[in-house]
This record gives sequence, C-alpha cells and structure tokens, in this order.
Amino acid sequence: MILGICGSGRKEGNTGALVEEVLKGTGAETELIWLIDLNLGYCTGCMRCVFEGNCWQQDGMTNILYKKMLDCEAIVLGSPCYYGEVSGLVKSMMDRSIALGYMGIGKESENPMHGRKPLAGKPGAVVGAVAGHGIEHTLEVMEKFLGYSEIKVVGKLGAVAGMDDVREKQDIMEQARGLGVKIREALRVKQK
Repeated sequence: MILGICGSGRKEGNTGALVEEVLKGTGAETELIWLIDLNLGYCTGCMRCVFEGNCWQQDGMTNILYKKMLDCEAIVLGSPCYYGEVSGLVKSMMDRSIALGYMGIGKESENPMHGRKPLAGKPGAVVGAVAGHGIEHTLEVMEKFLGYSEIKVVGKLGAVAGMDDVREKQDIMEQARGLGVKIREALRVKQK
C-alpha cells in the first residue's frame, strides 16, 4: 500500500488534489490520510519516546499514523505553502515522527542518539501548492524530513496555482500522475 499524507486543512483544496493524483498515478493500492482528521498534538520535546519506545500522547499519530507509515511501501507527503513553510499540521507530524526511531525496529542510525531508521529505503515524493511564491522552501523542508528518515525521494512537485483549482491545470495534473509513475517504478526496482 502506498500512503498519502496530506497536511492541508481543506479537503477540497489544491494540495489534496495533488496528493490524490500522485496516488492515482501509482496504479497501486493506496490510502490517503488527512492530518486534519487525526487531532495531532505537537511534540513537547520531552524525549520520553527515547526511553519508552513510543510517544506518550494518545492521538491519531500514536493510534493510526505510526502504524500506517511503518506498514506502507511508499509515502507521498503533501503540504500547502504557508509563509514559505509547511503547514503547522505537517510540521507537527514531522516532529512527532521522532518516536519512530525509538520503537526498536529498522536499521541502526549512524548516530546512536537518532535511534533507528524504520522507514529507510522506502520510495517517497513530496508535493505542495501555493497561490504565489515560497513553494521551493516548503518542498525542501519535506524533502529534508524524508531524507532524514532515509526515504528515497523520487521526485517533487510544487504547483503555483494562484487562486485557481489545480484540477483545471492539465499540465500540473500530468506532472502529478508522472510522479506516481516514478513511485511505481521505484517500487519495481526495489522488489527486484
């Protein structure tokens, strides 16, 4: 299963449309998780996960998303661009993902303080949408998160759509489907 994670607060918005189109382009079994539905708390920096093997907070991150991230074959991460950054939802998800490294699974990190890398080797892609400018940094932040997790980024798409609907922009939607094809190809290579 290929997991889409959308950090938009609007399910009818451009970011969700991009994530959905990438997922369709994979031609595989997919699931789309909307962070807005998970009632995510923010990381408190307590580092209890290091000693307890999981985050102490009981919310959609601990009860749903950790397992989905571990079980999926690939990840498509999407965020709208807010002030040149990822959304607060995506930032909270990234911060809370630190607990994955202390669950005792996956390859050892080169830095012992970073625990393990249970998502290492999975293909991934990032997408984002913005009305005006700043999308480059938004994509870079998501790429760094996937890179830190040792997810292999196969591509990215930043849509500058103004106040338009990306669904009406054929070139952007074709790029999104093409990104899905890249994920499918990366999975084929990985399975060989």
